[in-house]
Amino acid sequence: MADLSSIAVKHTELIRKVQQASVFVAPIATAIPAAFTTGATADLTALPAAWKDVGVVTKDDAYSWTRSVNMAETTSHGFVDPTRRDITSNVSSLQFTAQELSRVVLEQYHNVDLSAVTSTVTTNEFSFSDPLAPATRFSRIIAIGQDGAGTNAIFIIRIMPRAIMTAPGDMSWSDDNELTFPMEFSATPDTTLGYSMRYVFAGPGWKALITNMGIT
Repeated sequence: MADLSSIAVKHTELIRKVQQASVFVAPIATAIPAAFTTGATADLTALPAAWKDVGVVTKDDAYSWTRSVNMAETTSHGFVDPTRRDITSNVSSLQFTAQELSRVVLEQYHNVDLSAVTSTVTTNEFSFSDPLAPATRFSRIIAIGQDGAGTNAIFIIRIMPRAIMTAPGDMSWSDDNELTFPMEFSATPDTTLGYSMRYVFAGPGWKALITNMGIT
């Protein structure tokens, strides 16, 4: 007699964690790489210089990805469940709290372009102001997570081609905690590329397990 164990197919080797990660940002006009790995060994390739790493982030819930889906429901007489559901919005967001005081972090947190701002010659003093008229500023984001190492490395990548910083978190000045920059980015559609969020899975470890994952 057959039981569940005779028909179940379970692969514990497909349980993944993101053991380390980085978020890279670039100006909106920057080209997005066509591929992230190369060669028979599926090695990770370096991103072009325009992509800047936001650096170290806080440990708890380091990078949080959220999706908010809204639906319009149609109800019908004689049915206890909605008879039709239509998705009306699907918003994806990335949240993290940066810990490094750097130009790339300041630009994203304050929603400003500091590429033309330089420090003073003698003291290296650096300053900028919040704009009087707020402007919508879009950036490109590539987030790369890694599970495993060496020939077992798997890269889990998300691309937001037209991200907007929608929620700067509160900043606290205190002698107990480091200075942090909490940020939330929302994905918006890039009509040229044809997507608002793209998912990439790659690496030598991914290549070795592709059959078990049910992917051809």
